[in-house]
Amino acid sequence: MPFKKILCATDFSPGAQQATKLAGRLTDEVPGREGELVLVHAWHVPTPAYAGEILIPPMTIDTLTRDAELGLKSAADEASRSGRRVSYKLLTGPPWGAIVDAADKDPAIDLIVVGTHGRTGLSRVLLGSVAEKVVRHAPCSVLVVRPEGEPPRFQHVFVPTDYSEEARHATELAAELVVPGGEGITLFHVLELPVALTGEALVPDVYRDLGDVSAKSLDAAAADLRARIDAPVTTRQRIGRPGSETLAALESDRTVDLVVMGSHGRTGLQRMLLGSVAEKVVRHARCPVLVTRRRA
Repeated sequence: MPFKKILCATDFSPGAQQATKLAGRLTDEVPGREGELVLVHAWHVPTPAYAGEILIPPMTIDTLTRDAELGLKSAADEASRSGRRVSYKLLTGPPWGAIVDAADKDPAIDLIVVGTHGRTGLSRVLLGSVAEKVVRHAPCSVLVVRPEGEPPRFQHVFVPTDYSEEARHATELAAELVVPGGEGITLFHVLELPVALTGEALVPDVYRDLGDVSAKSLDAAAADLRARIDAPVTTRQRIGRPGSETLAALESDRTVDLVVMGSHGRTGLQRMLLGSVAEKVVRHARCPVLVTRRRA
């Protein structure tokens, strides 16, 4: 298991409960019971409460804070029943910023797990703002979990790749996460032709040449994986836009239970915009998505 110290954010919603279950299971899979789960909840009083626009009595704030502490302790007690190491901390401030800050301050944390509110259809256009911003700004990998169904055991892992260093890192993590003997790993590449070369007469020749190069790269990556894992490795290649084609492939294959993909490792102000493909998949995928990022 590549993740030893996992920070899981909860707001006590169904999506957060599923995230906690999955984070706990990943913690249990760390060899030697050395995994640690850190549960956090961010408590935030909106600024208008202090500006006089909305008056929240101090006693009410105290009550809400106490309820948050009790809810967090209860979630930690539940998570620790299996004997796993669990700690918890009540954070203050806007949730996404508090979560990212907690991970920034503890370099041992190598994964953040966060749930969504399970939006579907058009409402998926806007991912829950906390989950989206955590994915964009986190210093480490982030696993986004949907509230529907029980957390999967990663029998079939789908890995979009552009052959970059970040994509290779995602493939390495996928190899450690997939269940031995399961349906395995699918390596997926979308060949996106340059706009200037998409004239009707040129597409066949351009696609043939680039497609041959891409197919060889996919085959080489698959051969390497087959030598390392006890599960099938397949390859798929499409032509089009990476984000749309990735989502279409996920919809057509309902056996996929985890997507693992790299980010571009942006830091500082560059974290404001996540790579467009990763962002689109995180927003719309029907299954958990792990966006991988190496800690600096």
